[in-house]
Amino acid sequence: MDVTVPAAISPKHLSQAVEEAYPRVSGHVVRTPVIRLPWLDAGDREVWAKLECHQHTGSFKYRGAFNALSKTETRNIITASAGNHALATAAAGDRLGKTVYVIVPTTVSELKVNRLMAACAKVSVLGQDLYESTKVAAGLARSSELLSKSDARIHYLSPYDDPDVAAGAGTMMIEVDEDAGQFDTVVVPLGGGGLAAGIGAWCSVHSPSTRVVCSHPEIFGRDFGKGHAFEHELAMPTVPSYSDGLAVQLLRNTPFRDILRDTIHGVIQVSESETAASISTALRLQSLLIEGAAATSIAALTSPKSKETIKGRVLLIISGANITSSYLARSLVSDVADAKMRSKLGLRNIIPSLDRFGSMNLPKNSDKDTSVAPIVPVSSGWPRLTERLLSLIETVKANYEYKEEFASRLDLDTDPWCQSVFRVFHSQLSERANQLAADIQWPSGKPLEPWVIEERYRVLLQMQATLGCLFVRASASNDQSTRDWFFDLDSQSSSSLNYDRYGSPSLRTAEQNMAQVLSLGTVQPVELLMTSSGMAAYQVIHHFILQAARTNPIIVLPPYVYFESMEQLYGLPNFTVQHSSTFDADDIIETAERYDADVVFVDPVANISGLPTTDVRHFLQTVSRRAGWSKRIIVVDGTVVSGAIPVFDWVKGSSAPSLLYYESASKYLQFGLDLQMGGVVVYPSKYDKVMRNIRRNTGTVMYSRGISILPPLDFESFQGRMTAFTSNAETLQCALCQGASEVADIRFPTEWRKNGWRHGGGLITVRFLEEGLNNKEGLEACIDLILRTAKTIKVPITQGVSFGFSTTRVSSASSMAENSDPFLRISVGADIHRADDLSTVILTGIRSYVEQFSIA
Repeated sequence: MDVTVPAAISPKHLSQAVEEAYPRVSGHVVRTPVIRLPWLDAGDREVWAKLECHQHTGSFKYRGAFNALSKTETRNIITASAGNHALATAAAGDRLGKTVYVIVPTTVSELKVNRLMAACAKVSVLGQDLYESTKVAAGLARSSELLSKSDARIHYLSPYDDPDVAAGAGTMMIEVDEDAGQFDTVVVPLGGGGLAAGIGAWCSVHSPSTRVVCSHPEIFGRDFGKGHAFEHELAMPTVPSYSDGLAVQLLRNTPFRDILRDTIHGVIQVSESETAASISTALRLQSLLIEGAAATSIAALTSPKSKETIKGRVLLIISGANITSSYLARSLVSDVADAKMRSKLGLRNIIPSLDRFGSMNLPKNSDKDTSVAPIVPVSSGWPRLTERLLSLIETVKANYEYKEEFASRLDLDTDPWCQSVFRVFHSQLSERANQLAADIQWPSGKPLEPWVIEERYRVLLQMQATLGCLFVRASASNDQSTRDWFFDLDSQSSSSLNYDRYGSPSLRTAEQNMAQVLSLGTVQPVELLMTSSGMAAYQVIHHFILQAARTNPIIVLPPYVYFESMEQLYGLPNFTVQHSSTFDADDIIETAERYDADVVFVDPVANISGLPTTDVRHFLQTVSRRAGWSKRIIVVDGTVVSGAIPVFDWVKGSSAPSLLYYESASKYLQFGLDLQMGGVVVYPSKYDKVMRNIRRNTGTVMYSRGISILPPLDFESFQGRMTAFTSNAETLQCALCQGASEVADIRFPTEWRKNGWRHGGGLITVRFLEEGLNNKEGLEACIDLILRTAKTIKVPITQGVSFGFSTTRVSSASSMAENSDPFLRISVGADIHRADDLSTVILTGIRSYVEQFSIA
């Protein structure tokens, strides 16, 4: 097997390898065209392009892969790549009858994995990033772990430091010379250095007057200035970029170090916005679909440095075309600052986008304080939570001291070093927590902003959790001779299993507190279980249904329930699933009675476009008085309006059904701190034993470390925060409807008061009236416009799924319902100081998106 580091190679020898590779690959690779790009001409600059975007597998990589695999007699090939090199190696291997193993990182897209498998590659997902995957591939090659005993050898093919790969890539310059002659400057995208080395070496021998200049993403933060070696800079970590094909971190010394040093005349680093604009420009002006790596060569021409380094007759290496639809959509709405280029592109937003909408003008000076008071104050809950945190910290100390005293009485071994760590940590934590409490209640200067309080509280809560779990055991002992294996003294009075999976006294305390926070009813006795996630909470209910249902049971659902729950329900053997035609309570009742349902799901708000609601109060009060319903099970998911509906007070009557309630504790119940997953299940007390057994046996319990970072909520603080969400969402929805109702349907569950809820949550959905605009890639571009505007005037907003945060968040919700178009979902923050600016930011993004993409 060959995974040794290749020896350093000179420009002369690599140039000779290019010449030898040319007849080997001719007839097997596409002789890609060399074309003029007159729209890039400037002054004495005449621009041409070598279109390797038209190569097999969509990039120049096929040349190198085919050359390298043609030279080796080994039948088994292994490589690591998340993109073009993997596709090229798989295709070349298939053509040459070789078996190709590709190691890809966990971050690789499903699309790329499917393409690799279609190319007959054997794909394994190993490593957190390409750097780790490369290490894994090299290690597997050394140990031949992928091979059966009958296999003799495996060849590791590096994407960036294999001389045969670089030589194959360099063959494009022979075609260029034959088709278009020599050039004064060649611009080459720089990733791992193989392509640049191949071109640089060939030019140094056959066209020595040609200057080879590289383009590279600025976002990687590398320095190619004088005194900085290429191999050192290319070994530095990368970050996500439009130019993901150039995101290479060298694993070992490159054999091309001398070639890169001696034949490359400069590196021009380009910004992400310049790369995005170049992708868009190539498509609009040349009908060329290119990837980000290739676009950097175009972007290099816009750099001020290019006036000195890129002159005369210029050749751009357009290295590939494998761009994701998401990156393409974002690039199409990227800003183009050059007024002349904007005119060439025919963009309609010739007037700066921030000034387009008259009364919605944004402030020119982003440093000016234009804030207004929050719609609903949210800071009032923090003093109460801070007091409760201080109490938790002291409780941890008391429990520790109690445990130490017990250990002393039993003469158990203790480690003074560990004791010291606990006491020092506790002292520091207590001091900082008291300081935060003082800063909140008696600020000596300017009051802390809510987001600062939240950040500090979040850190302190996690520190408290760490302190509280220092000595916790997942399977504590219940007796010992000289050495303890416990923290909670209750374990010492238990002769049963002390597995964390079985629950703990701290879990029971947390569950009792959570029941008070949610206050789902006072009429009948209920129990609450905490689980490791919202889906874990559903699993408890799911297993209960399996145990309680009759033979061949029937389940009735509204048109939509949470998609992962629906998938599991449809997968149940011998179960029949029926849907009501609408979300109307009476329609669901009629459907359940028509099919004689055993289980009925009914949610207050469906998490889909439009946020359709069901009057759960009317539903439960009605069925509790109708014959036949006492035998049925009703399941309610309250996640979207957490703690809003006292459902167990609505189940009263001679025919009252069995009610099971659950919700995710990963959202609103985190108080915006976003510390963990969690879930709750609430049910009549008569089911307590069976429910707890299900939780234990399915392993869905919330474990000690999760319990320790639960925010110490109370009913008043939680409801105050939820009221803030609702008030802010109603205000924002009103503003959005006023500014964009002609282009979009903007919804909030306004029926919450009529339906007897305590609040309506904080979600808004946006569905564009022109259906073609409701696609995943387009909505990602719309969000990009929103974030760009928000950044300009310093309005806090984030992109991501989930909800319940202090800062407003926006996402393109595509997985909510399998058969519906995606939509924009806005999770309105509890902490909004500049409501007018927030609405203007979102309106600007919405209307800019419609202007750019509408075909109406």
